Amino acid sequence: RFLGFFAVAYLARTVGPEGMGLLAAGMGILTWGTILAEAGLPTLGTRTVATSNAASMNLVHRFFTTRLVLSLGVLILFAPILFFTLDTLRLRNITLIYLLALFPSALVLEWVFQGLRKMTILATGRIVAAVSYLFWVLMFVRSESSIIWIPVGWVASVVAQSIYLWKQYGGVNETESIDVPPALNLIKTAFPLAVAGLVAQVITHFPVVYLGITDPHEGGLFSVAYRVIVLLLVVDRVFYTIFFPSITRYLKIGGEDLFTRFNRTLKLVTPVTLYIAIIAIIGSQQILPAVFGSEFNQSALIFQILALYFVCSVINSVFTFTLIGAKKEKIYLNSILLGGAGFFGIMLLPGPVPSSHFAAMGLVLFQVISLLVMMREVQTFISFSVARSLLLPIVASGVLMGVFSLTYPLSPLLTFLASLVITPVVLYKSVGITSEEKSYYIKSIS
Repeated sequence: RFLGFFAVAYLARTVGPEGMGLLAAGMGILTWGTILAEAGLPTLGTRTVATSNAASMNLVHRFFTTRLVLSLGVLILFAPILFFTLDTLRLRNITLIYLLALFPSALVLEWVFQGLRKMTILATGRIVAAVSYLFWVLMFVRSESSIIWIPVGWVASVVAQSIYLWKQYGGVNETESIDVPPALNLIKTAFPLAVAGLVAQVITHFPVVYLGITDPHEGGLFSVAYRVIVLLLVVDRVFYTIFFPSITRYLKIGGEDLFTRFNRTLKLVTPVTLYIAIIAIIGSQQILPAVFGSEFNQSALIFQILALYFVCSVINSVFTFTLIGAKKEKIYLNSILLGGAGFFGIMLLPGPVPSSHFAAMGLVLFQVISLLVMMREVQTFISFSVARSLLLPIVASGVLMGVFSLTYPLSPLLTFLASLVITPVVLYKSVGITSEEKSYYIKSIS
């Protein structure tokens, strides 16, 4: 994620807000296509591998061949739609090249190593992709006129990641063949996950696609703010990789261990996420223009709104992978649909506020509604304290932000340093982490 952030910073300074808006729209459409081509199979695959702690070759073969066929179908579906709906030739060409990444993406075996909890291999694969992309961008993108080479570099980076993971899979594949359901049965099983994932990604990437098509400059401002949020969401990926396989196993066993694991996860995720958000909000007014250039000054306010989206998104993940592990995908889907209704209700409001600000507020509302729906469902089979795990640290964070907002105009640097030191202490006390829980966190991360 950090390497990707450097690439985005370089591109923002090279192609400007309008170019970033076009790239964000193309990437958003690729994300929609990817979700359709995945059809929920990676999440289903991770759950399958985590439950059995094995990944046979015929299982992997069935999954990637199914995804290749789906990728071809998505490309055939999207290509004529793009030709008839996108008037901007550059945006159309950028998007079509991005869509070629569907095929190497089908061969990326991240879901296997997530299920097996091979964190080092996962991280190295992402580093390979990020280094490849950054190298390509630095070599071939020197001005706004070379923007077409950016999606080509993206496709090349996915190919590099796929090759690396396949080589690593050869070293861990020691499992005998097992019976794997036909492709249609797999798709049917994963269908609720696919629909939920599609709805979530349509909503999440709707702002960059919509703004990139209707107002590329405004879309570029939003895209830069959102890309920084994506960098922060590496926390979400870490928590998912560590805790999803673990909770999946304990959901199968049940009992007191499940209650303990879930509560410990939530008590870690909430304060860590709030701490990162507070630091990011305080530093955003200085950091964003310094990194991306003065053209992106207006991205700071968008980012500050999206910081709330970041907090809710990471906390939501705890409830999401718990429901998926418990095979309650339909509840997850319902939460996404209700959240989506709230998002579009805000996003499409007319008014004097820039559409990029409405988009950011809509994403926050989307996550809040989804969180409330999923939290209510999880409480039916896992007991946890909402007040201690969520409300108290959130209220404490609000009080801290109120104080820091008063002191920031007087001394930005001292306020930032104070937030670094004071915030973790307050949040640590607010959730009441015990010494036993602290030992568990250290063991899980190591």
